[in-house]
Amino acid sequence: MTAVLVVAVGSRASLAQDPVKVSPHNHQVALENESVRVLNVEAKGGEKLAMHSHPDHVIYAINGGKVKFTYPDGMTKEVELKAGAATYLKAETHEVENLGTTELKLVVFELTKPAAAGSKPKPLQGDDQVKAAPENTKVLLDNDRVRLLGAHIKAGGKLAKHSHPANVAYALVDAKYKVTTGDGKTEEKSLSAGQASWNEPTTHTVENAGPTELQSLVLELKE
Repeated sequence: MTAVLVVAVGSRASLAQDPVKVSPHNHQVALENESVRVLNVEAKGGEKLAMHSHPDHVIYAINGGKVKFTYPDGMTKEVELKAGAATYLKAETHEVENLGTTELKLVVFELTKPAAAGSKPKPLQGDDQVKAAPENTKVLLDNDRVRLLGAHIKAGGKLAKHSHPANVAYALVDAKYKVTTGDGKTEEKSLSAGQASWNEPTTHTVENAGPTELQSLVLELKE
């Protein structure tokens, strides 16, 4: 499975040090539009990523480990990133060092649009995936701006009808699936591990059309 760090970015004009330009061999862009940027990021044991900037973002650890953040003022912080866990960080500039001996693999979602002053989360229209398919869905992170879901579907399995606001789907493994929308239209789709797709607000069912368990992340945007 391709290791990845995925980030969602705010106004890129304000970012002095783009990680993709500073450390291109460590960062691969899986998706980028006016709302989000998703990065696949890898760092070998002992490797250090040069000083770079992110807007507000979500980090999900595929392969976790202990890392050290060094900030422009010289301050440092050591953090344990646990595999399968997610965290939300405000915009910041830092250097990252993998303090472990194994490869660090992360997914980071950068929020491209800065948070609107006084904005409130939009109410979900339709059935929440967490309520419609609780046995297949885990809430990894939830705040005023985003919600990150972990989803798994056994081969031949299906998620009951549910709704999403605008969102990013990210494949943790190779995935082949069939989507049926509320109006009855059906479409077969596929994503390789480490790929991401942008989806407008929708109501649908999702069926795993592949031979193995589908594992994915869904980042829902509330603004």
